[in-house]
Amino acid sequence: MLEINYDTKIFGVIGKDIKYTLSPYIHNFSFNLLGINAVYLVFDLSEEKFNKAINSLLEIAEGLNVTIPYKEKVIAHLNGMDEISKKIGAVNTIFRKNGYNTDYIAVKSLVNEKFGNLSGFNCYIYGAGGAAKASSYALAELGCFINIINRTKSRAIELVENLNKNGFNALVKEDCEDNGLVIVNATPYSQIVPERCAKKANLVIDFVYKPVETDLIKIARNNNISFINGLEILVRQAMEAEKIWFNKSVPDEKIIEYLYARKLVW
Repeated sequence: MLEINYDTKIFGVIGKDIKYTLSPYIHNFSFNLLGINAVYLVFDLSEEKFNKAINSLLEIAEGLNVTIPYKEKVIAHLNGMDEISKKIGAVNTIFRKNGYNTDYIAVKSLVNEKFGNLSGFNCYIYGAGGAAKASSYALAELGCFINIINRTKSRAIELVENLNKNGFNALVKEDCEDNGLVIVNATPYSQIVPERCAKKANLVIDFVYKPVETDLIKIARNNNISFINGLEILVRQAMEAEKIWFNKSVPDEKIIEYLYARKLVW
């Protein structure tokens, strides 16, 4: 780690009950490799503390990441957002009080690299929070018809209406149907996706990264289905955040190799 001194910049992640987060390991390792004089901290805030601290953190920190449950709530405290974040209605990266969504960039770029165009495919997204919103826009822009499955129906309806308003085809569904499926788990629980749905998929995406090989990813691997795991998404969104902060980043593979070497993932 570089020496902390007068010029050291503060970065960090804001969330609630995030003891599990790998973000400080990822970013402090990357800062060191890039020779950046910065430190990355964890701000684990209750709702009450978030309300009291958020404006001060935005003043002090050069850049921040935002995770559950504050990806939407933080927007009211920002000076501005890029266009796609405005449409999505969720932010996971902040630079000098401006909001961005690198979950969206991560999903879109990884699907492009590992699978390609999704025209004619039906995407079934489980969840309706920040990760689901980012995924739905990324996949819709790649040509997928979006179907939202969520326990709280009102949240699913809100997301679908937002997508429709922005010119994308989307529906609320109770279960997976059709063929040509892309299955996305954007909840903390991989088991929410029925096995029969996963087995019908052409592509499986899971945001869960502990363990990396979730039940959903195992089904995909065992059935020769293309997949993107949660660790790939986590690292890609982190490196995309660094591109916003510094205009440079470390290759994803270096970060993933480091996390395995430290036994931080399995």
